[in-house]
Amino acid sequence: MDSAARTTPRTEFPTHGLLPRADTQAAEFVRKYPKYDGRGTVAAVLDTGIDPGAKGLQVTSDGKRKMLDFIDCTGAGDVALSDAKTSPNLELRGGSGRLLRLNPEWENPTGNWYLGMKLLYDLLPGDVRANVKRDRTEQFERKAQQLADMEDSDKDDPEAKARVESLKKLSEMYKDEGPILDCVVFHDGTQWRAAIDVDESGELSHAAALGAYKSTGDVGLLCRKQLFYYTLNFYDQGRTLSIVTCAGTHATHVAGILAAYHPDEPENSGVAPGAQVLSLMIGDHRVGSMETGVGLTRAVNAIVEYGADVANMSYGEPSATSNRGQWIQAVSREVVQRHRCVFVSSAGNEGPALSTVGSPGGTTDDVIGVGAYVCLEQMQAEYGMYKEVNDAVFTWSSRGPTPDGDSGVNIYAPGSAITSFPAYTRERLHLANGTSMSSPNLCGIVALLISAWKQEIGGERISPFRVRNAIERTGKAIGELHGAGLVQTDDAWQFMKKYVKRTFEDVRYTISIDDTSIARGIYLREPEESANVRFFKIMAAPVFPTSPEAQAEKDPQGEHGQQENKLKFDFEQRVLLVPSVSWVQVPNAIYVSSIGNTFTARVDPTQLEAGRLHTATIDAYDSDCVDRGPIFSVPITVTKPLKVDDSATVELGTIRFRPADIARHFIGVPVGATRAEITMEADNSVSQAVAPSIIYLHCLQLAPESRFRKHWLLQRVSIGHKTFGSGGSTTPQRHRSMMPVTGGVTLEVCLAQFWNQVDMHDVKVTVKFNGLVPVSSGGGAFADSGMLEPALVLNGNHLVARAEITSLVRPEYSIKPSATLDRFQRPLRPNKATIFPLTSERDTHLLTGTAIQCLELEYKLEISKDKTSVRFFMPAVDTQIYESWADNFAFSVFDANKRRVATQINYTSLLSLPRQGEYLIRAHIRHRSAKDLEALKDAPLLVEFTLASSITLPIEYSLASVFTDTVGSSTYRGGFLPKGGRAALFFNLCKKVPSEVAPGDILRGSLTLNNVTAKLGIEMIVPAKTKVANETAAEKPLAQEDQDESPAAREQRELEKELRRVRLSWVSKVKEDSVRDALVSELTSSSSDDEQRAEALAAHLKALDDAPSSLPWTEAAHLADDRAQRILEVASELSELVRPLALTARLYESAESDEEKRERKRAEQARSHMRAALQSRCRALAALTSLTSCSTTASEDSAEFVHVDSSTDVTAYLRDYEKAAAEMRQWTDSTTSAAYLIATLPLFIAKHQYARALKGSLDWLEKAPLQASNATERKSMAELRDQMLGKLQWSIWLNHFHAIAPIVSPNAYEKL
Repeated sequence: MDSAARTTPRTEFPTHGLLPRADTQAAEFVRKYPKYDGRGTVAAVLDTGIDPGAKGLQVTSDGKRKMLDFIDCTGAGDVALSDAKTSPNLELRGGSGRLLRLNPEWENPTGNWYLGMKLLYDLLPGDVRANVKRDRTEQFERKAQQLADMEDSDKDDPEAKARVESLKKLSEMYKDEGPILDCVVFHDGTQWRAAIDVDESGELSHAAALGAYKSTGDVGLLCRKQLFYYTLNFYDQGRTLSIVTCAGTHATHVAGILAAYHPDEPENSGVAPGAQVLSLMIGDHRVGSMETGVGLTRAVNAIVEYGADVANMSYGEPSATSNRGQWIQAVSREVVQRHRCVFVSSAGNEGPALSTVGSPGGTTDDVIGVGAYVCLEQMQAEYGMYKEVNDAVFTWSSRGPTPDGDSGVNIYAPGSAITSFPAYTRERLHLANGTSMSSPNLCGIVALLISAWKQEIGGERISPFRVRNAIERTGKAIGELHGAGLVQTDDAWQFMKKYVKRTFEDVRYTISIDDTSIARGIYLREPEESANVRFFKIMAAPVFPTSPEAQAEKDPQGEHGQQENKLKFDFEQRVLLVPSVSWVQVPNAIYVSSIGNTFTARVDPTQLEAGRLHTATIDAYDSDCVDRGPIFSVPITVTKPLKVDDSATVELGTIRFRPADIARHFIGVPVGATRAEITMEADNSVSQAVAPSIIYLHCLQLAPESRFRKHWLLQRVSIGHKTFGSGGSTTPQRHRSMMPVTGGVTLEVCLAQFWNQVDMHDVKVTVKFNGLVPVSSGGGAFADSGMLEPALVLNGNHLVARAEITSLVRPEYSIKPSATLDRFQRPLRPNKATIFPLTSERDTHLLTGTAIQCLELEYKLEISKDKTSVRFFMPAVDTQIYESWADNFAFSVFDANKRRVATQINYTSLLSLPRQGEYLIRAHIRHRSAKDLEALKDAPLLVEFTLASSITLPIEYSLASVFTDTVGSSTYRGGFLPKGGRAALFFNLCKKVPSEVAPGDILRGSLTLNNVTAKLGIEMIVPAKTKVANETAAEKPLAQEDQDESPAAREQRELEKELRRVRLSWVSKVKEDSVRDALVSELTSSSSDDEQRAEALAAHLKALDDAPSSLPWTEAAHLADDRAQRILEVASELSELVRPLALTARLYESAESDEEKRERKRAEQARSHMRAALQSRCRALAALTSLTSCSTTASEDSAEFVHVDSSTDVTAYLRDYEKAAAEMRQWTDSTTSAAYLIATLPLFIAKHQYARALKGSLDWLEKAPLQASNATERKSMAELRDQMLGKLQWSIWLNHFHAIAPIVSPNAYEKL
């Protein structure tokens, strides 16, 4: 240890940076105006749901309850309730099967109780669910192992061996399905209340019944050990219970930034500690906390219902279009304009490339989009940096403009904080960063400003446009795109006070630019767009806030409407226009009335430097108040791309990076290019003392009506060396990245040194393009789903397909085409379609005030193997949220037991169907108009399967080579194409398609041409099935006896053959035994050989034993004694007849000659008859020994499956049964086959070999497909399993199967 004295800390901990408020003036504002701390305001948080147990979210600074309400908008916590039940003794049977004992102290004047149940795991976020599952699994497995350790492993005793094997199999099958929560709901005379059996004991006699949180403030613990809390709501006149939990940690952290109040630790308080918070959970448990259309629609309804002053939404997704969609429309018209709620949302964390803002935060006119900024106070308290850097926008913060030219990011706020976190995480405070954190920071500032306005100015509800104008106009300049600044709280308040009487502050302007489509700004990105002077017609129109009181039903006399219209009538502004750069020209002035006005702008980008970003604005000033600043601005963005020369390579040179530096280059991708290779080189010729850095490489192309992720590359590249060897830190580095590109479209190559990397680095960047494309295609682009869009579509009915490829970018070498098909799509048509109005009060559409309509579509799907991977598509409505024309798209997949195995909402992804069998897919499309939904009543659902084995399509270079190698050459000489060269490819489609696909299916895959160009998507239409025989009649030689036979004799023989076939078919159709016996006797006597006699006896046996695959103890398989005796006789006769030939089957397993193959076929048929005879013999003997006499309908432990008569005859039958079972085992390929199990299980039970019977039932249940046709058998076999577990006294397993029964086999389909 160094002998020098330790250095003491120089300063105190920088607590001011835990939750940053200084750089935004928010902290100083609250010190200056202590009562303007958000009190009197309500802030809605649309997120994952806030934890009721979080610190700092209990009370406001003025003593009110902090949380106004907790609402699950998704419906994931809904519990459907039963019809009213009564119970004088206060005992009811819950949905779990448990007996519920109710609390006698509960007030229930009506005596009506409503029961429901919910799976706990459906209410838990992933980490809590994992913790509970781990604890339950460990506890169960410990008990199961204790039971297993008690068993004797005597291998010579079949029963002992079966006990060990059964326990092992049970352990392998075990899956913790989680607790079932029984719910009891009643009305106490004042309000609805509910009690939940969180202990799984049924003992509610001392439990508390919670009311709705809004009226009672009641909070309960759903998982005590995990500190996981819940609240309740009641809907539909008490017929729906909503258990409200949180779907993640996100919302709690967001709410802590916005409004946490820590009276004893003020440094931990949020921006607006006086504000109340409304928790609106839009993140759905069923889809991993993803937002859903249902959640969003219900959330905006709640904002209006609760009168929220400000709403924060730290959620969002990339959208294909900007400022469009039914939900966006509802937010703008109703939430913001009519009900005057300021709506704030995160811009996204998809930067630093341009045009990466998400919806709704960066794309919506009436939503304030917030970017993330990092200041000194955050660096000091949150990030542990040994050396500070300059304040900056976080590198990952999304940037504008939107594809339609809007600025995208309106304002910046601190994008990190250490604040409140859910109790279940065991963290009181937590550090998180993102625009998810900058948005609530700004939202808190809005709450401060509204709080100040209410207390100091008063009057009617403030216009959200007034607040937004103040925030945007007073932002601190930080050098960002189109002038978006860092929010300044006190400056904004002074602005509001200065212009308090200026009514123009209550409006905002919309910008509409009539170009190729309606845009909100000028965005010249593609090569041709900036090649010439452009002229734009720009419409600027004011938007006025309205009032709920002005709605017709609330304003019968028209007073409020008169005021609004008079405001519009009196509105006029004489506007001065000023461009910010010389290459933009506009008129000096325009006159604007309430309907707006247009003007023309001239933009000349021709002299701008290529490859660089150029921005400008057209600023509009009120001629009467120029000092106020622009009343609107038109953003202009020009990314004039570099042209690529014949080398198809662009050298971007050496770029020097400092902390947070961003270098943007724009390149016009050559037509025909399909792949870009970006190479980063660093010689690292700097001092070893320089720390390594992270460089973001972000490349992006935009496509119309598509998400920006369609063509992008985002990587974090480490530059510099973390450890130093003998060579020091100067070893050069090279990083190569490749991405698919679309030719003719501008590519942004954006490189940025991560904001907290403190040292400087030099990086050389080169971009190289390659491309081979079909002549008729621009290349195979990546669809929004992440899969290749087809560049080639091949028709399998054509046997051969021709395609030309060309190299338009550069010479291409090592061309070696290969085509692989690895999946296929199949359309399903709905077997049921119904449109109905939703009746819940939560499902009223905000725009119309009427019930939302729902189209329910049902599809059926059968899967032939376990663990089949599938993906569902409905392109008209899937993969859309904010831009969607519909309110919501969702579907659930149910197995034949009615169990929900998957739910997907809005977005679809690959899922695995666990068992073979039948599935029901129930889809819901919600929209405000039933008429619009009519068009989708026959909408197909596309199902994509992964092929068991991929198909490789042979590719030749001449047509002849597809069919023969005797003509022409099939070799493409050199594998080379010069620039502009073309080559023909011939796809051999004669290859047999897999049996799993059907005609009309679409096979999908990719075409690889060489190793430097992008893969191209291909599709192949599966051809119609062939019906051509392998051997034509002319080619088939006649046997010698047929050649000697006369035509008449041959016809007579064919007639007799056909008559025999008809007689055989009637054996199973005849109802009277005497008639059947006579028919069989005639068939056997007229048989020409033993094989024909065996055929007749097999038909007879099948007619007698008409349910051979049914479980022996089911009603369908019941055999009367006389029928059983007859079966024994026929089975014995058949087995004796076919045994000699059946024994020869093994001799022909490797048959090669035609004669041997014919003999093998005869022997296999005899073997099949032998197995059938033995199976029926076992079933008949089981009946004669009374082993199938008991019903399985009883569920009590005393019910028996078998009862053995001790008479001499029965004992003899039992010995015969044992012999038949032993012989059947010899003739059965597997002792776990369904035939063997069904035939022998009763014998095991009769011999008290319960473990062998149990193992048989487990094997049968594991293999039986989930189908409606075998539902009775599956239920019966499950009952047998439980009976055997009871006989074995394995209560842990018996209780397990009883507990999960309502989960694996629910009584009804779960509602979406």
